[in-house]
Amino acid sequence: MKISRRTMLSRSFYMLIGSFFIPMNTTFATGRTKHLSKGLNLIHKVLSRPLDIGISHLDKCLSYKEVDMENHDGFKDYIGSLAMVFNGHHHGEDEILFPTFEKKIKDVDFSKLKKQHEELHPLIEQIKIRVDTDSPSIEDYQEIQSLLKETKALWIKHRDEEEQIVELDMEPILSTKEQIELSDKLSKHGQSMSEPANLILPFLIYNLEGSDRDEFTNDMPWILKKFVVPIIWKSKWEKMKPFLLA
Repeated sequence: MKISRRTMLSRSFYMLIGSFFIPMNTTFATGRTKHLSKGLNLIHKVLSRPLDIGISHLDKCLSYKEVDMENHDGFKDYIGSLAMVFNGHHHGEDEILFPTFEKKIKDVDFSKLKKQHEELHPLIEQIKIRVDTDSPSIEDYQEIQSLLKETKALWIKHRDEEEQIVELDMEPILSTKEQIELSDKLSKHGQSMSEPANLILPFLIYNLEGSDRDEFTNDMPWILKKFVVPIIWKSKWEKMKPFLLA
């Protein structure tokens, strides 16, 4: 059965979502390697940078007491993409990652990480709602800035605790095969949590740089990496460019 180019690209995109947990270029080797923590570290970098960028952008606007209308549509798309990736990442952890971990190890309290998700989600939704306006005010910017700072404080604590649990407690007891099987489940889950692709994929790629971006895009089809994202989709994500590493 022939697979259309569009279908191939779509599948590649959703597989890449899963690769944030386990890099796609792994093989079913024997022994235990740090695929899980590396993938987790990548998605955490993607989620951390926009919080800093958003706070910095609003700091500048508020220092001049001016709303940046020229870049507001891009900022709105940027923060909206952040909210989508945040929600997709945490939903995948709650539904797939943590239940798998809980079966493997009994003396780690994953309810604490889940509770942190519950604390973060309302903040992310409030930020998304406040930024989703065509005519923002200085008061809106002040409120968004406050929410971003509160989110960042909670996020850093959650991120650091989660990475420590995965690397020190979980990764040593998961084989390479188990890690890759877990990645497959997360990849399929990403299909329902990663739209619109023409905003989310550029958001993911261009919030990484150097070797991190190379690792993420390593198994991406050439046509997607060099043609679709930077050229065909550019008109869709270009407004976000002031906030990206593009």
